[in-house]
Amino acid sequence: MIEIICGEKGNGKTKAMLQRANDSVETANGVIVYLDKSSQHMYELNNQIRLINITEYPISTYEGFIGFISGLLSGNHDIEYVFIDSLIKVAHLTNDTIKDAVSELEKLNSNVHFVCSISVNENVLDEALKEKIIVSC
Repeated sequence: MIEIICGEKGNGKTKAMLQRANDSVETANGVIVYLDKSSQHMYELNNQIRLINITEYPISTYEGFIGFISGLLSGNHDIEYVFIDSLIKVAHLTNDTIKDAVSELEKLNSNVHFVCSISVNENVLDEALKEKIIVSC
């Protein structure tokens, strides 16, 4: 399952992601992972959530990002939630490849719940992605 938090830069997407991640600790039975482009939010996350600073890994392409996620999931079958803040930046996407990336994430594992923030206005997204929006800032 994939859920999307979208909106223009500076409209509160990260705050919504952090809140959702922290809330998931109460109901999750498995591991929760939070991918970000820095370690800035480390102290805002519950200590049961694993923060991964994606810039610490040599990922420079969309394919490399999907490979990273595949390795993450194959290395730990207990992952239940993956929060991806700033999907476009961390996955090296363009507005044209967002739909493809979401489709690839859906193929990886049906038991993992992905929550992604995307810094674009809801109107820019493909119709298939609009039904996955849970918060539009």
